[in-house]
Amino acid sequence: MNETIDVEEEFKDHPEVIALQRELKGMSKEVMKKTMDSLRTEITQISTKIAQLKKKREEHNAEARHYRAMRDNVSGDKFSNINQLRERAKEEKEARDRCNEEIRKYKKIREELKEKIRAAWGKVKELREKYYQMKDEVGVIPEEITNEIRDLEWKQQTTILTLEEDAYVTKRITELYEKAYTAHLIGFSSSELEAAVEQAKQLSKEQEEAHQKVLFFHEEGQKHHEAMQQIYKELDELRAGGDKMHQKYLEARQAADLAHKNIVELYNQIKLKQFLIELIEDEQSRRRHEQILKQKAKKIEETKKKQTAKKSLSLDELRLLLGEDEEENGTK
Repeated sequence: MNETIDVEEEFKDHPEVIALQRELKGMSKEVMKKTMDSLRTEITQISTKIAQLKKKREEHNAEARHYRAMRDNVSGDKFSNINQLRERAKEEKEARDRCNEEIRKYKKIREELKEKIRAAWGKVKELREKYYQMKDEVGVIPEEITNEIRDLEWKQQTTILTLEEDAYVTKRITELYEKAYTAHLIGFSSSELEAAVEQAKQLSKEQEEAHQKVLFFHEEGQKHHEAMQQIYKELDELRAGGDKMHQKYLEARQAADLAHKNIVELYNQIKLKQFLIELIEDEQSRRRHEQILKQKAKKIEETKKKQTAKKSLSLDELRLLLGEDEEENGTK
């Protein structure tokens, strides 16, 4: 009962219902029958469509279950290693960053050494210029002058010389002291030059070592960077695999939901057609009841005339008159 009321409420404003209700009063029995047959045919056709859509819905649901299982397999089995891959990528990144830090450190050292080398070789150049100046003015280096003075003075002190020899040695010593003074004024020292050259070479060596360190850590950092990139690529492929399965799952679910929506709509169409049939059946029932009442009224009228004419009445006729009286008494 409540379901019937709900159906009436659901379809009372439907255009097809309104149109049928408007036409129903004047509709012939033949048109009623054709209309009902047409509605039942439509219900059969709709039921066939529903069966087809149910099959498609189940197929799409099966696809959705399949892709969901594959997605979960990617997320479960393959992605069980994702933390390990991320940890490896992190380690490679940290190793690369350490290499980059070393590169910056040794580049800084290399640049600092570059300035020191420039200053060291500048000092060597300055000492060499003094050396060439002294060679031009004195002819020998200070060490040679010192050695010769020491030898001549020792010879003069330990050897018996003639006057001429002694005069020559004394003159030579005087000349050498003059050269030594000139060398002193120029400020050249061969040991200082050697030390400056050695320092410049050592600084150049240290700079080359720093440069090699830069090259080494650059190469090592590149290896770690490429390893990190490869791991990220593997992670992207894993994610892409899972995303692809998830997308297929969503597409299958959407297709199943659409099929289900269409099924619900078709069921509503069946309910509408059935409601239209019920309206026609109600009208047919009303007409039959109306016809029965007319026939009954006619029979009663005929029976009353027969009673008035003092004719004998059959048991059915007496019951008919008695039923009418009961109806009249029940309505009063």
